[in-house]
Amino acid sequence: MTEVIVLEKVKSALNRVVENLEKNRQYLNDLDSPIGDSDHGESVCNAFHKVKEVVSDSSAQDIGTLLQEIGRSIIFSGGAAMGPLYGTAFMDAGTALAGKKDLSREDLVKMWEAFAKGIQRRGKVELGDKTMYDTIYPSFQVLKQAFEEGKPLKEMLQAAIEAAHQGMESTKDLVSKRGRSSRLGERSRGHIDPGAASSYFIVEAFFGSLMED
Repeated sequence: MTEVIVLEKVKSALNRVVENLEKNRQYLNDLDSPIGDSDHGESVCNAFHKVKEVVSDSSAQDIGTLLQEIGRSIIFSGGAAMGPLYGTAFMDAGTALAGKKDLSREDLVKMWEAFAKGIQRRGKVELGDKTMYDTIYPSFQVLKQAFEEGKPLKEMLQAAIEAAHQGMESTKDLVSKRGRSSRLGERSRGHIDPGAASSYFIVEAFFGSLMED
């Protein structure tokens, strides 16, 4: 596969994200049932509802501008807490890629670092809090490590997907420290965090799509 990611490839990957979330909408609602309001699937799908519209209608000529437009649309999507978190992440990722018409391996690392830090900053979360950050940040760490080791793009992406999956699974053994589920204390242990799961579906679809020729 090529080591450069062009704008149209990013657009295709973003559309794949929306499709993957919709496919897993009910599963995410079910995950949310024991520790939340049984509506995480609805919330995250609502937050991403306009992404396809933005991708289709945007006149952006660079990837940074496109991501910022998506971030603004998600923030105002009505996707509960998901809207501001993901919206900020996309906005920050777009800022990191200002003017970029295509992405190198290094650009991809910068994008994902900004995405992860946007979630941390807006959500005021740390690793181990049992949130989406437990999925996103490990995927960034592994992506960066693979880049620094000189691995090709496909191996970087695959490693990041695997790290995201491990991060999601790790939340099952954690006690929630954020959101509604934090009120359950020890009773939140034993359940995968719905936000960590939806984040995995985003990573799986976005990076998986970028891997395709």
